[in-house]
Amino acid sequence: MVRPGGVDEAWHIGSSAVAVRPAEFARIDDACEEFLRAIARIRALAVEVGDQAHWGLGEAEAGLVSAATLVARLRCVAAAKEDSIAATLDGHTRIVRDIRQSFRDVRDLMMVADEEWADRLTSVELSAGQHISVESR
Repeated sequence: MVRPGGVDEAWHIGSSAVAVRPAEFARIDDACEEFLRAIARIRALAVEVGDQAHWGLGEAEAGLVSAATLVARLRCVAAAKEDSIAATLDGHTRIVRDIRQSFRDVRDLMMVADEEWADRLTSVELSAGQHISVESR
């Protein structure tokens, strides 16, 4: 790998080049954290909706069988263990965590390969108040 100096901070691998700016790279971790928080909030809302006692659709009326059936189906869609909003969001959480870990692994390899880049990334992370685990470095 050859990384020329300069503003674009591109790493050249064979005939390909990848621009890797420490500030933008550090923001990936923040974006993943924000996405995980949003997923957790949406999941909590889905479970809350599923646990709602009264839906106001006539589900308590014995003559409205379809209303009780609809409420039962909506509850399942909200929070069942499979084929539900909660289960889908759990899958999204795993994917974001995998993406986050992949970027952390790449960051660690780049920090070993380029001390100057590592110093700049550490500076950016500290100024942003990030607390990325030291054991992965």
